[in-house]
Amino acid sequence: MVTEPMPGLAVWLAVVLVCLSTLAGAWLARRASRQVTAWLAVASALMLVTALIDMLPDAWQGAVESGVPLWAVGAAILSGFLVITYFTRKGCGHGHDEPAAATGRHAPGLHRRVKEVIGAAVFSGVGTAAALAVHRAVEGATLALTTSAVVVIALMVHSTSEGLALTALLDMASRRPAPWLVVSCVSPVAGVLIATVSPLPARAEPILVGVVAGVLLRTALVGLKLAAIRQEDGRLPRRHVLSAIGVAGTMAVLLAAVHLVPEHPAVLSAGAGHRLPAPAGPAPVPAPSATPTATSEPEDSEQLRAALAAGELSLAQVLERDDKAAKRTCVAWLLRGLPGYRSGDIRRLLEAQDISPTRTIGELTRRQRDYLVEHISTDQ
Repeated sequence: MVTEPMPGLAVWLAVVLVCLSTLAGAWLARRASRQVTAWLAVASALMLVTALIDMLPDAWQGAVESGVPLWAVGAAILSGFLVITYFTRKGCGHGHDEPAAATGRHAPGLHRRVKEVIGAAVFSGVGTAAALAVHRAVEGATLALTTSAVVVIALMVHSTSEGLALTALLDMASRRPAPWLVVSCVSPVAGVLIATVSPLPARAEPILVGVVAGVLLRTALVGLKLAAIRQEDGRLPRRHVLSAIGVAGTMAVLLAAVHLVPEHPAVLSAGAGHRLPAPAGPAPVPAPSATPTATSEPEDSEQLRAALAAGELSLAQVLERDDKAAKRTCVAWLLRGLPGYRSGDIRRLLEAQDISPTRTIGELTRRQRDYLVEHISTDQ
């Protein structure tokens, strides 16, 4: 049976930092409740950037590498968007059992505004909380594979924005944010454990990320609309717009850096004959034993990837296999299972030899196989 190495201290420390960042965002929303409109505009802009710059590219790349049709990812994004769109049209700001004067809570236009603010806040807050819980579990799975400073800092920054947006929306709906904040802090832990014990199937991940991205896209738009509705003229003040654009722009640069800067500098010069070093970490991948072990032979791509990640098979052994499961395994997806290597690192390494992200092991030439074995180290 294939066993995964348990996550080390660095992984759990990164999870704690991400959770503290979420709580810091929630504290900031409570501390500056009088400026909730400004904070809601900023947090909504940050969620928009996260969905567009971070999650959508991840869903697209994951679909390409795992063979998921792009229309399926598009349908997942649309479904997440439409579910929140439907529910944010419901709700009312007060009960209908009590009579109200025409000039009071039922004054022309006022009832509609109260209904829109409260109802949208309730369903956006709860929908966002559920979506972010799933998103945080995916982040936890990411931390189980890599704890580089760039990745951890990026997760901390947008975890702060998520905690802020979640608290602001739930406060507007008069809902207690504490239970959902607990869920948001526990879900990364669940993600780490799931990635360690039983990783999510490769074909399911881009669909899941797509649904969450759709939810966050709609929630961000609702958040901006709610911030505007709170103003007398129904428009965001110029200073709030500029603040949101400035903070969101900074976040976009940081996220772009995470995607573009390689985790291992040697990736940039891989084509020049430099070997990609094995990742340093508290839980090194054991070298494959020369003597046969009692572990069962991998029967499909998932088991093959797990055996490679656990060190029970070397990359050379995997690439030399001629069984049907190995031949049909996507190379990029296989290599992404190596602890400590991000998708950007693998993509640049493959591009150096014009290896398509969708190419399978059976389609590799002898030269390409030798190149991958030479430049990726799976032992210490």
